[in-house]
Amino acid sequence: MEESEEHEEIQNEFVNLSPLERELRGKALLALALDERHFSPAEHVLATFRRRNKKPLPLFSLEVGDIVSLVPEGERISDFPTGTIYEKSSSTVTVAFNRPLPDWANDDLTYQLHKSINRVTYKRMAEALDAVAETRNTRLALFRDISLGEIHPSIRRIKPSELDWFNPGLNASQKEAVRKSIEANDIALIHGPPGTGKTTALVELVRQGVARKESIFVTAPSNTACDNLLERLIEQGVNALRLGHPARITTALREHTLDFKLALHPTGKIILQAQGELERLFKKEERARDRRDPGRDAMREIRDNITHLKNEIKNIKKEIFTLVMKETEVVVGTPTSMMDKALKNKFFDLLIIDEATQATEPVTWIPMTSAKKVVMAGDHFQLPPTVRSKEAEEKGLGVTLFERYYEILGSESKQLLECQYRMNEKIMGFSSKEFYDNLLVADETVKHQTLAGLSSVTKIKDTDEPLLFIDTAGKGFEERLEEGSQSRFNPEEAELVLLELKKMLDLGVPPEEIAVISPYSAQVRFLTSRTPDPKVEIDSVDGFQGREKELVIVSLVRSNMEGEMGFLNDTRRMNVAMTRARRKLIVIGDSATLSSIKFYEDFMKYAEAHGIYKSAWEL
Repeated sequence: MEESEEHEEIQNEFVNLSPLERELRGKALLALALDERHFSPAEHVLATFRRRNKKPLPLFSLEVGDIVSLVPEGERISDFPTGTIYEKSSSTVTVAFNRPLPDWANDDLTYQLHKSINRVTYKRMAEALDAVAETRNTRLALFRDISLGEIHPSIRRIKPSELDWFNPGLNASQKEAVRKSIEANDIALIHGPPGTGKTTALVELVRQGVARKESIFVTAPSNTACDNLLERLIEQGVNALRLGHPARITTALREHTLDFKLALHPTGKIILQAQGELERLFKKEERARDRRDPGRDAMREIRDNITHLKNEIKNIKKEIFTLVMKETEVVVGTPTSMMDKALKNKFFDLLIIDEATQATEPVTWIPMTSAKKVVMAGDHFQLPPTVRSKEAEEKGLGVTLFERYYEILGSESKQLLECQYRMNEKIMGFSSKEFYDNLLVADETVKHQTLAGLSSVTKIKDTDEPLLFIDTAGKGFEERLEEGSQSRFNPEEAELVLLELKKMLDLGVPPEEIAVISPYSAQVRFLTSRTPDPKVEIDSVDGFQGREKELVIVSLVRSNMEGEMGFLNDTRRMNVAMTRARRKLIVIGDSATLSSIKFYEDFMKYAEAHGIYKSAWEL
């Protein structure tokens, strides 16, 4: 259902939307010229495009890692090459192709790039679900039966003296999470609310596993989350290998990918020499064929040499691959990369799934088909996985495997991280009360931090107060529908956001330490076009997941007579929005619309109780 929904969505966009509308929705780039062709160190064909009129690319558009089809404008061609966006700047976009571009691709044509569906992921999900359903007397069968509540997971108690901490600075709940994960024979969960050091706990768990000579696969549903873990592991001296297309991986980390390690290995020079000789033999064969009578013996000798050289290159590549894998302590990649041919028949002692609450259940099962033990980390009170099909969501696809395990497993198999290191306690307080049974505690290092504590900031009441809700009720700030995108924006509320932003900039808050976020991309676009400082980061709530800034301003947008809330109905999205700020959070919205949902009514009461409620009429 989900695959069909995505395929139908893309088809409908092609049929019902003009190319310009697709570009506005961030699904295409138009009027491109082929600027340059070259090769990556991993031997991918790289093609760089820019606007034919030399203007900048749209701010919100295709992203690095997106799969795209290359379409020539005005040409009758049915077979479009597919590639992956490798790099992107304000004026250029580079696409990596696994094979040479067709002959028709030249500098004279004008091109379009259109986002495409990744069918490989759906295929691997289907294969994993088949395996889960059919398997018997395996580790996968055990994981399945535990998820159904048919059997209980087993644990092996260890003495405190058996654990030698690599990071002695871990707090009590982090240590408990690592200990329970090590004691688990089958499965364990780490529940990490915002700012509680979930990644720090996972890095410790990996290092403990490496010390035990365990084979470890670390995964997360997004390439960004994988790169974050990879970076932290490398910082701690762990020899980690990153699987996946280099185009989907942060530039600074590409040297740790399998493709780059194979290409840049010292023995790789021998392959380059052999490939050069192979190219020479191919040309020699071509010249021999052009002669009227090249001679059978001569042709046989050339072909034998080509076959011999091909086998030699294949064997050298195998040797390099074996050496690279032997040196690797931890493999990092998205769930689908577990099915990479490089890991064929590989079984891991420990599988760690970070951000497990952002992966649908079928995706989560993919790496679990090749693991002896699983540790999942995430927070089911933050952003859920994206499910396109309403029918599939209603039938259970919106419920993650982490959530199902969380309901079933006992306290010995799961641990909440309780100490948070990001926010002032007033910013943290509402989220802790609403989602985490008031169990979160702000560390002393952040408990009372405010903008006034920054050296560049003027110390007045506005910079000494960590939280503010500005109520626009009665001001007539009505939301609008952006033409062509179906997203909403609120221009009057945006002007109020910009007013608060300028005030904070004038008080000395560094622009690079400010974020303005909104659930609606149209509001993001509207604000971006009017920002007083380009260093201020303006993004959607979803785009800012996992990030933080000293000051965050949240624009809620919705203001209507019907009390329609749209995205705001998902309070988990708001939990993300309200937990990104370290020193000050400003939330701007219309209480008359917001109060139709208890969550927002509770937030307004929290604001009033702490003296941080202000009407827009007072400004």
